[in-house]
Amino acid sequence: MRKYLPLIVLGLISVSGSAFSQNADFTLVNRTGYPIRELYVNPSKSKNWGEDKLGRHTIENGESWKLSFPQSRSQCIQDIMIVFDDDDSEVIWERFDLCEIRKITLRYNRKTNETTAISE
Repeated sequence: MRKYLPLIVLGLISVSGSAFSQNADFTLVNRTGYPIRELYVNPSKSKNWGEDKLGRHTIENGESWKLSFPQSRSQCIQDIMIVFDDDDSEVIWERFDLCEIRKITLRYNRKTNETTAISE
């Protein structure tokens, strides 16, 4: 047993290290009624949206897209901005706790400009 103790300790360190690092992995479901050409995820307090997370991909209405990126516990609260493919309009959803949420379904009423989301 003593010869395995260093391996057990190393395994516990590895497990505890992963428990402290958080990923902001989630699935985005497009229920807006329109195709999404660009997707940005940004800490709520920041003004810089950074890079488009979709690249050349478009999320059609009804489709899902898995996002995976490292996230620190201090930046769990994020905003999401999308750009629609059909008219280039931008819409923002605010304050998602991506350290806790695994799935976000976005909805949008273009007539009233109302955004809603269901998070799981």
